[in-house]
Amino acid sequence: MGVTAEGHGGGTDGIDGRALLRPLIRPAGVGALLGGLWLLVAVLPWDLGDFCESEGWGCLGFGLLLMVAIPVVAALLGWVLLRLAGVRPAWRVAGVGGLLGVLADVLSYRAGGSGLWGSLAAPPLLAAVYAAAAAVALPGIGSLRRWGALAGVLVLLWPLTGVLGDQQLSGYRERQLASVQVPLLAPELDGYRLYFAQANQFSGTFDYLILPSSVPTSADDRERLGIRVTVGPQLPGFAPPDACEAMSGGAGDGAGPCEQVAPDTWRSNTYDSVRYVARRQGAIVVLIGGGPTVSDGDLRAMAQSLAVRKTGFFLDE
Repeated sequence: MGVTAEGHGGGTDGIDGRALLRPLIRPAGVGALLGGLWLLVAVLPWDLGDFCESEGWGCLGFGLLLMVAIPVVAALLGWVLLRLAGVRPAWRVAGVGGLLGVLADVLSYRAGGSGLWGSLAAPPLLAAVYAAAAAVALPGIGSLRRWGALAGVLVLLWPLTGVLGDQQLSGYRERQLASVQVPLLAPELDGYRLYFAQANQFSGTFDYLILPSSVPTSADDRERLGIRVTVGPQLPGFAPPDACEAMSGGAGDGAGPCEQVAPDTWRSNTYDSVRYVARRQGAIVVLIGGGPTVSDGDLRAMAQSLAVRKTGFFLDE
């Protein structure tokens, strides 16, 4: 027997709260079940690398296939489960629910809900999604007013989830930088901006990119046009000016000789850039630049102006 609710004039006038919610219970249960299935798929030990190689499409092609296949399979499975639950017409709720499910996934990702916590939220999230789909799509309870309210909620959630996502990312990066075991050293930035600060928990280093104000962060050659800075602990073999290896296994390697240009500051040339090495606060800072937009004088001034900064200095992008 189908789930319907009679209202006056096809609207919701005269329906009490309990009667209004009754048609939404079964669709919500189906959504929760679909969310539970998604959670099960997410926590199983899949080796996606094997799928990428076995199909011959590469991981990008396989990922694009999943982006198409998952919503289609979910909509079909939702239609079957809705019919078994007695929801009629099941196809209408399944279609709207599938579309809202995709939108909910996008909004959840924007809000920083990816990963395990995002998967754990799938059952209650899809329960709400399918209840909303039933509220607007089932005959007798759906109305243009509800469609408008749903559209308004989605429009409001877009900027809100963006703000939440930015706060999550900023908080994560701030905690990551606060856990670094070396001082948070950075130079003065007159005419430059600092971007992409990140910590490497394995090597105990952190690095960032400094770009001239005229170079956008979207530039393909931003690394060549900017200054890559890496801060890390001093290696046992660091003995300038004869042995100037400053970083192990990362940007800034260079075991050759270097020239001392100031107290605890050394300079050397690479095949396409200039490299400054500075020892400050017991840590080693490597600045690599010298492209067409960075002068040797700017690099030297930055090496001389290195100082310990607060975490917020690296987050104001």
